[in-house]
Amino acid sequence: MAPRFLWVSAFQIFVAGCFGVEKYGTADFYDHEIHSDREIKVIMPANAPYISEQFRSDEDKVHQGIDIWGKRGTLILASAPGRVTKSYSEPIYGNRVVINHGRSPEGDELYTVHKHLDKRMVNVGDVVQRGQQIGTMGDTGALGVLVHLHFETMRLSKTKGEIYYDPHLVWMDGIGRVTCFDKNKRYPDTPFRTTYPVFCK
Repeated sequence: MAPRFLWVSAFQIFVAGCFGVEKYGTADFYDHEIHSDREIKVIMPANAPYISEQFRSDEDKVHQGIDIWGKRGTLILASAPGRVTKSYSEPIYGNRVVINHGRSPEGDELYTVHKHLDKRMVNVGDVVQRGQQIGTMGDTGALGVLVHLHFETMRLSKTKGEIYYDPHLVWMDGIGRVTCFDKNKRYPDTPFRTTYPVFCK
């Protein structure tokens, strides 16, 4: 019985890794003592793909973004208007797209980072609009393991360098309120606020 169980479990992991997992409307438990210096209640739309791992920057573990599960080929969208500054592949995080979204009121450059893409569909210098497809979900790179998007929000400070912060702080509908992109809505370009970087079914 044990060998059969192990074989089935291994097969399930293999299938999940090859094809991805579809799960909607929920997110990994958010412990504010671990994930943030403030208490954030994460609210997921029923049609939003599952967040499997939250942002955290405590001493025990650093995870500089959120991980979103989905099937291979799921559409990855620009979460805000901007300009593509990087679009390349490398061994650890695979296919990566970085978008600059202008400056914060403090003068920091604002970026979103998308890793482990199956395909990149934009080039350096491209101007993108909110909701525009920039790639597809995959598992490229050594840390890809399962099909997912690793999504980061980052400020580039002249004095402190790269500062990664919790994507839940800048959703269009408010802190912790994951906001699916709706092509029929008009969104303000400022201040910097994001919509979900993965297509909601």
